[in-house]
Amino acid sequence: MTINPNEIVTVELDCAGWYEPYAIDITRMQLGEILLKLDDMAASTDEQATPDHAQKWPSPDVAYAAAPSISSESDWATRTANEWADEGLDREWYLRHAAVLDRVALGDVPAPGFAADEADAAAVMLLDLDQASRDYDPRAYVRQQYALWLDQQDISPAPSHS
Repeated sequence: MTINPNEIVTVELDCAGWYEPYAIDITRMQLGEILLKLDDMAASTDEQATPDHAQKWPSPDVAYAAAPSISSESDWATRTANEWADEGLDREWYLRHAAVLDRVALGDVPAPGFAADEADAAAVMLLDLDQASRDYDPRAYVRQQYALWLDQQDISPAPSHS
């Protein structure tokens, strides 16, 4: 089977947060050129990343300083998981869920012995969802992302009685 580089193909992009998919008709040759450019850009980004970057994470105290209580966040995660069961969960849910598990594993409240394992698994899930480097410390990544997310929210922290 030979492939005609001038054959027209339809490329459709649909990303989370977009109102509708974007579709374009291009030739196979153009598609190949775009894919090569994206591959080069990814390689260039990987080369520019420094190992030190992965070590500059906020401490749990800093990351969770303005966070709502653990019980409040846990209630939100449970309620949202039940409401969104048919539609699927979004990044915010995975982030907040991973942060709650991290806080529990850190010992803010009495936790079962497997809490750290659950926190690690949720953190890796967020890394994968974000397509972040597996070289990162997963729970530190959760703390960083949670702190960034929390900065963008209009959430008043509840009194800390977790």
